[in-house]
Amino acid sequence: MFRKKLLPIFLAFLLTGCSNTFIYNQLDWLIPWYVGDFLDLNRAQKQSFKAQLLPLLDWHRQEELQTYLVILDSIESDLDKPITAIVVSRWADELIAAYDRLKQRGMPLAFNIGEQMSDLQLKYFMEEMYQKQEALELEYLPRSEEEFRQQTYENFEEGISGFMGRLEQSQLDRLQQAAADIVRFDEAWLDQRRAWLQRAEELLDREPGWQPAIRDLLNNREQFESPAYKAANRHNLQVIYSALAEVIETRTEKQDKRLRQEIAAFRRDINKLIAQSR
Repeated sequence: MFRKKLLPIFLAFLLTGCSNTFIYNQLDWLIPWYVGDFLDLNRAQKQSFKAQLLPLLDWHRQEELQTYLVILDSIESDLDKPITAIVVSRWADELIAAYDRLKQRGMPLAFNIGEQMSDLQLKYFMEEMYQKQEALELEYLPRSEEEFRQQTYENFEEGISGFMGRLEQSQLDRLQQAAADIVRFDEAWLDQRRAWLQRAEELLDREPGWQPAIRDLLNNREQFESPAYKAANRHNLQVIYSALAEVIETRTEKQDKRLRQEIAAFRRDINKLIAQSR
């Protein structure tokens, strides 16, 4: 969903997603706790999962945190130049690349746990995934057109004001226009998500060759997207990038100060985490 329904809050995610160093330092038990909501693992499996998780977290701390500093430096440097939709698109590409690196690095862990799970445990996992699917359908599909537009606008405003502070009326108007220009495709997204789950369920029978097939499924979700869906997604991303670029480009001195302070705070947190790993 992060990749396919990218909103301007992706920048807020960068600036705040890892800023709480305490939470980051607790990931070795927070992640297993969260995973436990989806996977009914026994004690031995939990211990195995945690043992395999620790090298992944070490890699992220020792290598990936450095890339976050590079992204922050790039963003801060860009603030001294005209901000365009192309610039914002590059920021998003860098974040998506970081997400993809983490996903690829974590796949062996997922496969190893998948091999250890019983058929009953995998059945429980798929039941949890379908329940999540149904919850998303209940949340998104009943919305009226007006509700959809309003929620989209609120997501925009909340995400951007989180790192720029209170927005000017002209900036809010620009976000209202962006919300009006977005092509609604939540039904199509949920349809392809359900089709993806059904294919995953088939592969989790773990017939010979299931691992490469699952890897392809994870890396190529686009195979479930219709041409209309892809066109709507491209359109929406352009709307989002353009709106975000205009809002940032028209920032006041106070907003610029707030934005740079947020970047500086996040940089301090990352450097603190890197120093702790040493």
